[in-house]
Amino acid sequence: MSYKVIQWTTGHVGREAVKGILAHPELQLVGAYAWSKEKVGKDVGELCGLDPIGVKATDDVDALLSMGADCVCYAPGWPNIDEMVRILEAGLNMVCSYFITGTSWGEEARGRLAKAAEKGRASLFGSGIFPGFAPFIAALMAAVSRDFRCVRFLESVDLSPYAAFANFARLGWGQPPDPKWSEVNQVALGTYGEGIEVIADMLGIAITEKRFKYEYATTPNDRAFFGFPVPAGTIAGQRCTWSGMVDESPAVVLDVVWKAGSNLQPDWPLMHGYVMEVEGNPNVHTRVTFSPPGMKTRGPSGAGAEVADLANIITAMPVISAIPAVCDAAPGIRTYADLPLITGRYVHAAKKRT
Repeated sequence: MSYKVIQWTTGHVGREAVKGILAHPELQLVGAYAWSKEKVGKDVGELCGLDPIGVKATDDVDALLSMGADCVCYAPGWPNIDEMVRILEAGLNMVCSYFITGTSWGEEARGRLAKAAEKGRASLFGSGIFPGFAPFIAALMAAVSRDFRCVRFLESVDLSPYAAFANFARLGWGQPPDPKWSEVNQVALGTYGEGIEVIADMLGIAITEKRFKYEYATTPNDRAFFGFPVPAGTIAGQRCTWSGMVDESPAVVLDVVWKAGSNLQPDWPLMHGYVMEVEGNPNVHTRVTFSPPGMKTRGPSGAGAEVADLANIITAMPVISAIPAVCDAAPGIRTYADLPLITGRYVHAAKKRT
């Protein structure tokens, strides 16, 4: 069966989503939304660094929503609730790269999305690598451990090669330390906390409380990344921890460490990827890293911008891979706990789009 898909924006993640849609044997790209006026009327392939594919980007929302598509791949720089509601009410399923359960957006916003999905008989699903795909790995790991007590995740990466580094200004990077950044990060990165809900749902953990902790690291010298200044004494790294508690015992812990280079104060060690642990009988330990094609392993110092750019691919592909299951799911807000096993789709090299 083929599913018709509209790509909503063609930014960093959206461009990789387009490539993923074109490579997926069950998906057909039929339209694309252009957020900026200069992209209107341009071929989507050219916008994504590909040969022309015969699909033009447009800002005519009514035309997009009435073209008979099955799903919208929603990947703007920042989600717009009104926009999402309009898409769902029009009867289009939606997969989103910046959404997990919506609880961190507040009861009103989440309620609007749930109501819109029911009205349009559509499903809304969100993912990425972490938060997002990681609960799959947790559930598989916990399956071999009896009486497990806690599931822990650590994401730790050096963001200095990341082309969109300036995005972290809204989290306080390049600015003096201030207590306000704890609340800012808790709100802006709320989807990580939502990941606890999905893991708990998949593993049958009755979470009684969610806790959040924020720590910052400063740079001792002036730095700059892609033209974005990070003066001495300002924030150049952070550690955020979300804990899902069962009474006073942590049952799910998500720890996220981001740094801009080394020699920060404090200078937390990096694993350059994802470390996942299950505490039980037996304990289970898994490390997940990523490397570009042709690079078999990634050393402790990383591989520069080429590896950093993989963040866009590993954010987009869990969403793309889920589209068939989401289109076939019952209406409403859906998570990995609701969907069948999701896998990638193999395409022989000789048949891949050049």
